[in-house]
Amino acid sequence: MDAQHRPGNALLEMRGIRKAFPGGEVLHGVDFTVEHGQIHALVGQNGAGKSTLMKVLGGVYSDYEGEITIEGRAIRPQSPHSALAEGIAVIYQDFALVPDLTVADNIGLGREPRGRLPGTVSHGRLRARSTEETVYFGIELPVMKRVAALSVGDQQLTEIVKALARRARVLVMDEPTARLSPTERARLFEIMRMLAGQGVGIVYISHFLEEVFAIAQQVTVLRDGNVVATEPTAALNLQSLTNLMVGSALAASERAENHGEAGASGLELVDFSVAGRKPVNLRVDSGEILGVAGLVGSGRSRLAMGVVGAVRASGKIKVHGAEVAIRSPQQAASSGVVYLPEDRKRDGLVLTLSVGENLVLSALGRGLARLGLVRRKACADTSRSLVERFGIVPQDPRRLVSTLSGGNQQKTLLARACAAEADVVILDQPTAGVDVGAKAEIYEQIWEMARAGTAIIVVSDDLDELLLLSDRIMVMQKGRVTRLDPADAFTRPTLLEAITSAADGNAA
Repeated sequence: MDAQHRPGNALLEMRGIRKAFPGGEVLHGVDFTVEHGQIHALVGQNGAGKSTLMKVLGGVYSDYEGEITIEGRAIRPQSPHSALAEGIAVIYQDFALVPDLTVADNIGLGREPRGRLPGTVSHGRLRARSTEETVYFGIELPVMKRVAALSVGDQQLTEIVKALARRARVLVMDEPTARLSPTERARLFEIMRMLAGQGVGIVYISHFLEEVFAIAQQVTVLRDGNVVATEPTAALNLQSLTNLMVGSALAASERAENHGEAGASGLELVDFSVAGRKPVNLRVDSGEILGVAGLVGSGRSRLAMGVVGAVRASGKIKVHGAEVAIRSPQQAASSGVVYLPEDRKRDGLVLTLSVGENLVLSALGRGLARLGLVRRKACADTSRSLVERFGIVPQDPRRLVSTLSGGNQQKTLLARACAAEADVVILDQPTAGVDVGAKAEIYEQIWEMARAGTAIIVVSDDLDELLLLSDRIMVMQKGRVTRLDPADAFTRPTLLEAITSAADGNAA
């Protein structure tokens, strides 16, 4: 009998996996099993050990303890290449594609058919084979198009075909829907189900718990490097899964009624226009949280970037009633306006610096430097205090910020705004890509800054987040404000309607 069909023979088994770093052990004897044709979700808070476990499986970390078997046969991946040779492919959030090459070239990378002359490649055969492979796996892709010109969804699918063409039997997908539109997400789920039907085992890592119930048959929960549960998704619900992740029932987040000095202006925009669009007049008081809603392309992020001088804008900006001139994010920070961008890795953090160095970047002009010289002890004390206050894990300011999980990177950015003692903080997608536990912690820190009198603007795609965080909500469409009301004037359906009706041109 073929091994693939032998009863009780799991596709993948990881037994007693332990992995340690200089700071201590992070995986404490983890067991994880994936059956043929199963979509198995792996969930846990940021820092729970999900990525470390998959990097062990994918050959990134070869210095581990424990056993890994594929269809009952023991393997020990020593590199991503050796893992792939065993049929294990890991697709990370940051795709391993060559942007300037075509889809066909990327699918065939490392497997190029030889041309007639030595040292040459037969591009015709490569294109034909890549086309055949996309058709075989039931995935439609423009094989002659450059990857750089693809949507994020098609880049994701290119990675999938690239992995399957190398005969991957175990496909690990790390936060695959984080950057996808609803249409692309639905298409991806259809393809995942099709692949599972062909016997491929899929490990699905996601902080979107609703999606876990929509796509996975089984779920394993990691907490602090230990497996706390492996259950059929049908045996759980959203609340019970959340409880398993955080260790106890997550108390409903609530905001204390303390908004700083009543009626004091934090940020004021007067006839403020970004890139020639219709002027915006807006006031956000000290201690107030203004949520900004709208579809992609509505002008929300452009408005925020205009305020901090990252894009061309005209009009007046006032901070605490005094007009300020802002032509760059550096000028904005020195004027008391700090912006936390949507893409934390590209635009927010300096990935080559430590956590501590990132924490104090915006505060060097506010007491942490004197006569052009950095006060190192003051910086170190501030960094340690912020790491503790914001619950940044691991609690080591010397650690490279690039090694942190997404949620802890986001907390680092938020802590940096706090260190700068900003008068105004603008947050663009503040909880994108973070889990439910880290999200609650970030909310508490946002509320704490508001209680301290900071004027806060939150741009978010998450309607529930806007309704929970905000005092007022502003709806935007095509660069103009279509509605501005107290948050309690909205429900989720009415906020969604305000956003979509604006898109149809029916907003007031």
